[in-house]
Amino acid sequence: AALERVNLIARAAPPAPRAVRTADGTLVRALHDEPGCPALLAAVARDVVDLLTDPAARGCLRQCEGDNCPIIYLDTSRGRRRRWCSSEVCGNRERVARHRRRAALARA
Repeated sequence: AALERVNLIARAAPPAPRAVRTADGTLVRALHDEPGCPALLAAVARDVVDLLTDPAARGCLRQCEGDNCPIIYLDTSRGRRRRWCSSEVCGNRERVARHRRRAALARA
């Protein structure tokens, strides 16, 4: 059912890009109009379709190893050895817990 929903949303027209010349003459990408919610969701859904149908990219999907963290992320690290969705949040919690365990063992 979730896959059908993604496919349905992906059919909507995504925001249309266009090339715009800046004051210094360089070309930059801009959106033709302000996108509405359906257009933004369509762009995200198309990215999901690309991710799920690319075996190499799909192989980089990982589940966070943090306690009780349900987040699935795309591991784009150089060695593909990333363990947490966020080093600052889940990774830090794990490091603090490990430190407290070592400190408790040292006190015992």
